[in-house]
Amino acid sequence: MSDTLMRQWHMLRLVPRHPAKRDTSEIKARLADEGFEVTPRTIQRDLMAFSSVFPLACDDRSKPFGWSWMADGNVMDIPGMDSHTALAFFLADRYLEPMLPRETIHHLQPHFDKAGQVLDAIPTDSGAPSWRDKVRVLRRGQFLSAPVVARDVQNEIYDALLLNRRVRFTYKARHHGESKAYEVSPLGLVLKDAVIYLICTCWDYTDIRLMTLHRMSDAIKTDIPVTLPDGFSLDAYIASGGLDFAEGGEINLKARVDADVAYHLGERPLHPDQRLVELDGGEWLLEASVQDTGELRWWLLGFGDRIEVVEPEPLRQDFSAIAKSMAAKYGNTP
Repeated sequence: MSDTLMRQWHMLRLVPRHPAKRDTSEIKARLADEGFEVTPRTIQRDLMAFSSVFPLACDDRSKPFGWSWMADGNVMDIPGMDSHTALAFFLADRYLEPMLPRETIHHLQPHFDKAGQVLDAIPTDSGAPSWRDKVRVLRRGQFLSAPVVARDVQNEIYDALLLNRRVRFTYKARHHGESKAYEVSPLGLVLKDAVIYLICTCWDYTDIRLMTLHRMSDAIKTDIPVTLPDGFSLDAYIASGGLDFAEGGEINLKARVDADVAYHLGERPLHPDQRLVELDGGEWLLEASVQDTGELRWWLLGFGDRIEVVEPEPLRQDFSAIAKSMAAKYGNTP
């Protein structure tokens, strides 16, 4: 009885979810690899019996007949999905969807549905909202709608990245709007501020390029292997400031900041070597090693007159020019 139960459990695990399917001969061969010897007839009989209890379906339109779990069938988990797992699936469904291939989303949909059922079933006081009405992830800064990525572009790019194949597409330049054909080796994807960036090399060159999916069209995956630059690491590329629109190398930032900014940076330092020294008049001197990037400059400008850049001198001069330009534009305001 124990051997039969184990065999049937392994058999159910070998049945894929629709639209994929598997015939009894293939299931028999895979069971044999697991040490279970059984006839196709026995497998067919067991699956027919289990189909009255579980969401199993047989595609008998042509031979060999194939078995699959129904696309919308409930997830059969042993042990059952707990509330912590359900919350993780709920957050993945809501916030990771832009980064997951659509086929993966389709494959995980039963798990997402099951997670919603588990969270909704958690006992609460009468009228109290469920877990999924209590958890949100927000972005800092002004909300901007996510740009639209063509479905076929996303599918081709994701498949090419997964299979280490080059992909061809038409790319629309940011400023002058001209479109140009590219063949690239996809090296990585990064989701930042609701924009999906493809890190890649073009043709047989090895310099790293950054391209956004929403400016692509007519994407086609090829059978050509990717060209991988020596020593490339996605994490190292990100750490170097590649996604922060680098303006220069590392700098030693010195700035005068007010007390509120100092408190904020005390909780969330710019760098492990950051120093904050209190000055006369309620100001603080900030010192930290940072990458000179567009992100850094936008962040500093966001504090307005609550931050004064002291060093390096070229950065101070850039901010002085910006301040003069703004003063000229706002100077004539009634």
